[in-house]
Amino acid sequence: MFTQKDLQQITQKGIQLDEINRQINYFQNGFPASDLYMTASPGKGIIVLSEGEELHFREIFQNNGPDFHIIRFIPASGAATRMFKSLYEALDKLEGKSEEEQAAWIKNNGEIKEFFKKLKSYPFNEDLKVSENALPTDILKDLLEEEGLGYASKPKGMLKFHKYGAGDRRSSFEEHLLEAVRYCTNRKGIVRIHLTVSPDHLEGFEAEAARIIPRIEEKTGTQFDLSFSFQKPETDTIAVDLSNEPFRNPDGSLLFRPGGHGALIRNLDALDSDLIFISNIDNVAPDRIKEARVRFKQVLGGVILEFRSKIFYFLQLLTSNDKIEKSRLDTMVKFMHDRLGVAIPEGLQDWSTPELRSWLVESMDRPIRVCGMVKNEGEPGGGPFYVRSESGDVSLQIVESSQIDLDKAHQAAVFGESSHFNPVDLVCSIRDFKGNKFNLNQFVDYNTGFISSKSMGGRPLKALELPGLWNGSMAAWLTVFVDVPVETFSPVKTVFDLLREEHQG
Repeated sequence: MFTQKDLQQITQKGIQLDEINRQINYFQNGFPASDLYMTASPGKGIIVLSEGEELHFREIFQNNGPDFHIIRFIPASGAATRMFKSLYEALDKLEGKSEEEQAAWIKNNGEIKEFFKKLKSYPFNEDLKVSENALPTDILKDLLEEEGLGYASKPKGMLKFHKYGAGDRRSSFEEHLLEAVRYCTNRKGIVRIHLTVSPDHLEGFEAEAARIIPRIEEKTGTQFDLSFSFQKPETDTIAVDLSNEPFRNPDGSLLFRPGGHGALIRNLDALDSDLIFISNIDNVAPDRIKEARVRFKQVLGGVILEFRSKIFYFLQLLTSNDKIEKSRLDTMVKFMHDRLGVAIPEGLQDWSTPELRSWLVESMDRPIRVCGMVKNEGEPGGGPFYVRSESGDVSLQIVESSQIDLDKAHQAAVFGESSHFNPVDLVCSIRDFKGNKFNLNQFVDYNTGFISSKSMGGRPLKALELPGLWNGSMAAWLTVFVDVPVETFSPVKTVFDLLREEHQG
């Protein structure tokens, strides 16, 4: 299947041949579908906090969080191409038409009509270089193409998202920095931010950082420690044709593609920190609704600090040479079930003390993630479920619809019962109870990737996505789901989302 030249190309990318063969096997046989056991729901897998509990956890974080090494981790690698898909399609339809024909076409296309009607409400409007009576095609070209603003090829972090006034129009990157100051600042006034970016976009991010960070530091009295990383080339995946043979470029070389955001588990693993807050670059809010977001970031931070402290205490007891009473072990089991949502194996009550002790250590000595979950109001995203593994173990997982065999009635029924979805609002603990950093690659379920259909030069191909960063890449983590208000979630997936009320500054 592979020539000597292929093997040289594979070696240069830092990929093992066994890994390539494993990927080919997935193309040939597919990924096993997730086995949904039941949906996670309020009180059963999703913690719903009272006002008093919210205050309790928030105070824990406010009082103790600044003593920890905290990093804000923001995946910001991709270009904003999909955000402007509808505008590109409109440009294609309008190209070559007269002014009257363009006006007639726009009148019959609701979203595009709304875009032009409210163009002045967009925060990038002032940057457009076209004249007052420019044709719609001129406006679209100036916004999208490289000769103008080039928004379609820029990363979302570099785009203007909010307008507060003519002199204060902020990118999503700037909004993330301003928000992070509110809950990631340590006792010395340092705010640590890490972004994963494309090498092509690094220079732009550095220029934007140089423009905005001094002003924010002066205004807030903080100091930013900003770092970047790239998706590692050894996480690229091989592409195949429709016969599952390696897809080749015109020069005969193998085609490799980025492995999706699941590849970023390597970037996350390279960080050394006590707590890491994760959310997407396009999930930001203007100042007037930042308060709820910050409050619940602090709540989630308090939850992980309290649970982490208790887990570490239990593990220290379990790994000491001292004898532990069965009643103490039962307390630990109850905590895991009631607070961590861990499914308890059948017959556990009949286990011997050494067996129970061993199971508790294995179950608790893992990275921890606390995930905010919002009520499902139709936004796209994975959901919280109890999932049964091939070995029969049941655990809390975030599962995307692409991982589920919806042709199976039971699976479709469980999926349909889901009341919440994942807005990518996580805080993670990646050190063990002895202070050592976990090797995060050891906690990935590699059977949770998926295959998508793509094309190159008009030729169809199949691409392989690695297990998602907050899906299969964190499958073996201790997972806690906490109900958070939908107000904490304000994504920008398309350019039209910037017209939503929550993004009008």
